[in-house]
Amino acid sequence: MVEITATGQVTRYSSTLTSIRWMFGGIKLAARDVRLLRSSAPVLAPRDGYMIFDFGDLRGILTHDRLALIGADRPVLGEALGEEVQRRLVLDKLDGVSDEQQPFEARALECMLEQVYTTVDETLQRLSVLVSSTLGELTNRSSFDLEGRREAGLGRLLPLRISLSALQARSRRISTLLHELLDSDAHVKDMCLTHHRLVPKPTSDEGFAVGESGSAEGEAVDVMAAEAKAAAVLDSQELIETLLDVYDARFNSLCDQIKQLTSTIENTQEVLELTLDDERNRIARLELVLNMAGISFGACSAIGGFFGMNVVTASSILLTGSLFATCWRQFKSVSRRQHVDVGQDVDALKNVLANLDLVSVVLRNRPPLPSAPKAMEDELRKLLHSSGVLRSSRELSLLCSLLMQQQQAEQPKIYDRTI
Repeated sequence: MVEITATGQVTRYSSTLTSIRWMFGGIKLAARDVRLLRSSAPVLAPRDGYMIFDFGDLRGILTHDRLALIGADRPVLGEALGEEVQRRLVLDKLDGVSDEQQPFEARALECMLEQVYTTVDETLQRLSVLVSSTLGELTNRSSFDLEGRREAGLGRLLPLRISLSALQARSRRISTLLHELLDSDAHVKDMCLTHHRLVPKPTSDEGFAVGESGSAEGEAVDVMAAEAKAAAVLDSQELIETLLDVYDARFNSLCDQIKQLTSTIENTQEVLELTLDDERNRIARLELVLNMAGISFGACSAIGGFFGMNVVTASSILLTGSLFATCWRQFKSVSRRQHVDVGQDVDALKNVLANLDLVSVVLRNRPPLPSAPKAMEDELRKLLHSSGVLRSSRELSLLCSLLMQQQQAEQPKIYDRTI
């Protein structure tokens, strides 16, 4: 667990959800909040004096002066997320954003939403590179190993579609969550934790005190103070509402990009189906020609047999059978080897796709990877060795290939910006 205070102090310690219920002074987490933090659905819920949030790997509790990130199942990811949020908060401080201009809960919430958005966006970009290369292999007309390339591409297409569907569902759930908060003014008001703490709820004693004073000057001061507090609360609500609205639009944009990428896959599949139909028609025509040739050959053999020219020896039968058995065994061996390789590649791709978020977080706050394949592979092995994410050299090679394709795709964009 990582705790970040408004002053920038960072504390790391071990705890459980049950013990966290009693760790925030006068604030006690309800049992339903603990259950929400244990669920798999995204959560951003304001409570009386705090907020609970769960964006997948990034989950915890936010108060007016501290942010508690509950450790993920993988410690490496929890530490990386904590360092990233801490870095963004420090950058806000360096930019001169004060607590009066932007309360701590607003800055922390913006850091977390930006972290989640950046992670999803980077994962989408890497998936887009993989989808483009896979569709390129499927639609490539080159005759070199055409069957093998198509088989490998079709094997990778299913894990890619599953990952895209999961990413789209995650983005849409977060967008729906933010949209529901925007529809409720009470929820937006409850998310202004700092002003709710500084502006206590009015009591009956305050009303009697104002009435007993009877001073016009005192009443004017009280009215001005109340108006200033109301304006500050209104500004804080507008800040939170703008923040939620911006990230709602950004996550909707991600959903549109994923939908467009999925539509590209579906259109390519339709083209492949038409291509396969054309090939089936060609095979049917070839089969018809072979049947006609077989009938002609059979008629010729019947004529030869009728006139006694059907002498058959055992050596010819043995030679023909041996040749057929050898060719059949070689064909089955090659097919079996291709299926094993494709299966291993698909398993490696599934594992790499499942851990793209972790790779994005680990690679974000470090210099770019070297462009040489061997140096990049060694660097990735050192970075990801402690996390235990990539268990085989095949997975590491696949990740290196993906990152190299992404670097090559980004080079023209960087060149255009420099021009």
